[in-house]
Amino acid sequence: MIKFFRRIRQRLLSENKFSKYLIYAIGEIILVVIGILIALALNNWNSDSKAKTQELSLLAEMRENLESDLIDCQYNIRVNERLHISNKLVLQELEARNPFHDSLKLHYGRLWGGTTQTMNTSAYDNLNSIGFDLIRNNSLRRSITVLYSERYPYLKRLESDFDNKIQMNEMLPQINAKIVIDSMWQSGYPIDFNALMNDDAFKGLLRNNIFVRSFMIGKYTDIENQLKDLLGKIERELESRQR
Repeated sequence: MIKFFRRIRQRLLSENKFSKYLIYAIGEIILVVIGILIALALNNWNSDSKAKTQELSLLAEMRENLESDLIDCQYNIRVNERLHISNKLVLQELEARNPFHDSLKLHYGRLWGGTTQTMNTSAYDNLNSIGFDLIRNNSLRRSITVLYSERYPYLKRLESDFDNKIQMNEMLPQINAKIVIDSMWQSGYPIDFNALMNDDAFKGLLRNNIFVRSFMIGKYTDIENQLKDLLGKIERELESRQR
């Protein structure tokens, strides 16, 4: 093809047909430009197609991560609700000065302890390394960023710097000194029940732990709602983009 155009150009020059040669040269330039534009368009299309495939694959992976996180979050809510109920019931029994009975063993076994949220971040880590612009939906991108860069770190700090410290530094020493734990979260009983009924410091500790358990339930519930919301957005995005 190049030889064909070269022969035409040479023939026009040899025949001194400058005006025709000029028109031909302009046409040849236009063809070259069109060829470049087509090549660029094809390259952009290929790049866009690859980015779309990568985005959808990453969103599908993130959906799996979030579904696993949601299951763990709902488990944490249930555990904290049980711990909350047991702390309240034991406190009520001590304040009412009711005699100890075996049905309370379950609740004495649940006086201390907390939970830790599992955070599967493989998809988010991949997105962070690729670049957040890969997610085209602005609202979806913001929701992902808020959960992983704000809400998850905040919850992790609450677990480690707030709840865990209270459980290990305040609750556990008192539990070890005054309660026999047969089985964690299953069974326990007071070493001296009469002394425990008169132990205002221990009852104050239970009141504080009741607040902590209620507070953590609220935070886990917030995360649960955010997980559900983000999962819904990802699901809708995948459905709309795969049609």
